[in-house]
Amino acid sequence: MARVDRRRTLAITGIGTLAGVFSGLFGVGGGVVMVPLLILVLRMDERRATSTSLGAIVLIASAAALTQGAYGQLHLVEAALVGVPALAGVVLGTWLQQRIPARRVSLIFAVLLVAVAISMVLSGDTGDGSGAVSRDAGHVLLGGAFGLAAGVVSGLLGVGGGTLFVPGLVFVLGLGHVEAEATSLLAMIPMSLLGAWRQHRYGNLELRTSVTLGLVAIPGALLGVVLANALPVRVLQVGFALLLLYVAQRLARRGLAKD
Repeated sequence: MARVDRRRTLAITGIGTLAGVFSGLFGVGGGVVMVPLLILVLRMDERRATSTSLGAIVLIASAAALTQGAYGQLHLVEAALVGVPALAGVVLGTWLQQRIPARRVSLIFAVLLVAVAISMVLSGDTGDGSGAVSRDAGHVLLGGAFGLAAGVVSGLLGVGGGTLFVPGLVFVLGLGHVEAEATSLLAMIPMSLLGAWRQHRYGNLELRTSVTLGLVAIPGALLGVVLANALPVRVLQVGFALLLLYVAQRLARRGLAKD
């Protein structure tokens, strides 16, 4: 039993550390790393994994956002523009998750990872923060739509929503790439907290594992933020895309496997 507990602790530490680094690097909360690894390594079912991920993201995103604030990368208004609609989206997403078969959730997540990977490879270096920020009505509404969709994705799949926050902040609201990552982290904190609370009410949240994941991820998140402000964006995009494709094929195989 002690050996099993030790292995579980080491696995949680490894998953949390990796998730923290990727959260700080890409402004995505870490759910894209945590959910598949909780499923594949700790053998959680999809709903429990997504719920546990949401709880951990609250701590991870908070630490990373505060560090990005020290770099002067946060945009509070833009965080609200995508973050407030995301609160409604996460309520819808958690409701939908209770009504979708677990294997289908796994397949949906695999498709999402492939889409994110392709978009990272096809997009160039998405900015240095020198672009004009857009706050006219059309851009604000479209940015809100990205936020709403990010909330649905977060509640349904347990990711922090950064996979949609960051593109919306860059391509719609005009932030530079690193600014968008930082602002994404700030926007996902209340959304992830709301999603975790709702999942707790559904009985899906492993609170102790979630808090442990979040705490062990914090040093990695701080390191990720430092790297995000130092490394070329293109290098980070391609490396992350390759990891996403690997995880996606593992999840797709699980989702398509016969009982």
